[in-house]
Amino acid sequence: MTPLRISMEQLIALHSFFAEAASVGEACLTEITGRETEVEVLEVRCSPLGEFGDSGMRLSEDLVAGVMGRVEGAMPGSINVVLEPEDALLWAQMGGSDDPLASFVELGRELIAGIAVALTEVLEAPNEFRDARLVEEPELAMLVKTHAPSDTLVFSTRLRIEVSDEILSAHSHFLVEPKYLARLLSALSAASH
Repeated sequence: MTPLRISMEQLIALHSFFAEAASVGEACLTEITGRETEVEVLEVRCSPLGEFGDSGMRLSEDLVAGVMGRVEGAMPGSINVVLEPEDALLWAQMGGSDDPLASFVELGRELIAGIAVALTEVLEAPNEFRDARLVEEPELAMLVKTHAPSDTLVFSTRLRIEVSDEILSAHSHFLVEPKYLARLLSALSAASH
């Protein structure tokens, strides 16, 4: 497999893109929880799925709780957001619903939907997040179960979610075919000029 080469400038553009996408979901999360919510992107990496087991950015080697679904449209792929089980339970309880599992999925869906909105804006073509569901297993298992080829790109982000005075750690993984990387980087470059 050819090594993935992304310049520092491109990595900065990707970080800015995912930070903007995270901010899109903040208002919805604040509305759902009734508490001021801030989502900060701390780090972004991109690696092929075949190398994720060795070099991928993971929250944990163990079981995590996540919301996973598909982005449909101009840049289709699978996407998730995952938290340690304790953080997931705390976040779900902040959702204000009598059903913590439904709250957790709703919060995850709204956060992930921000990426689809940001893709729509930067690519100037529709994208939509669909089929949000609860997943509880190690991150690598979640990604492998998509049956994506080993050259599929995984955009991983390390997130800090602050809800009132509670700080939660999360990761998000967006799997896309390699052919979409050049299109996204080109759109991000055009948007910054």
